[in-house]
Amino acid sequence: MLMGCDSKGGCFQVDHPPVTDKEALLVIGVTFGEMVTVVEGERSGPLQWESSESYVRGLPPPGQTRITVTVHEPSMVQEIDQEQEEASRFPWKNERIVCSDRVDADLEIDLRTDDGALDTTIVAGASFDEFGEAQMTGVLEDLDALGLDPVDPNATLHVQLSYDSDRSAEGALVLRSGSSDGNGSGSGMSVELATWTLE
Repeated sequence: MLMGCDSKGGCFQVDHPPVTDKEALLVIGVTFGEMVTVVEGERSGPLQWESSESYVRGLPPPGQTRITVTVHEPSMVQEIDQEQEEASRFPWKNERIVCSDRVDADLEIDLRTDDGALDTTIVAGASFDEFGEAQMTGVLEDLDALGLDPVDPNATLHVQLSYDSDRSAEGALVLRSGSSDGNGSGSGMSVELATWTLE
């Protein structure tokens, strides 16, 4: 077990080998198998297309269709185990330090809309936390095969998914260009082209 200082300070990351055993208890308090039940399987729901002609050629006009999202179980996951570094000179600082554990995985995800605009498979990076939430982000790679052509040739199309054990899963198709970080920061642009809720 190796320990290295987290770049944020106050926390150390404990390195673990990848986990492949579905019965293994993870740092977020559940087993590998229990964790993936939050996201794996097929779900469908309404998708709302937003106005997109200014950003991408080939997407449907504003309107509603249905999307089916299928998340496949990963073969392994990586624990991100954060441990608190004790501040001996200023012990009162210890109470302010929060070191959040998580589990990361690469997930294969199928996306299909009833109107035919999306029919593809992506690999998305997923992050699971101790509260039963999972955030996933992947990139649509083969835009030509999907008949899509961004107005900005350097723009990328991202799929964002958010799963929670206590509420419906949500997703979005997001165009990013320039140096935007996806949260509205930076000199680039981030635009939601479609949003959906899975039932």
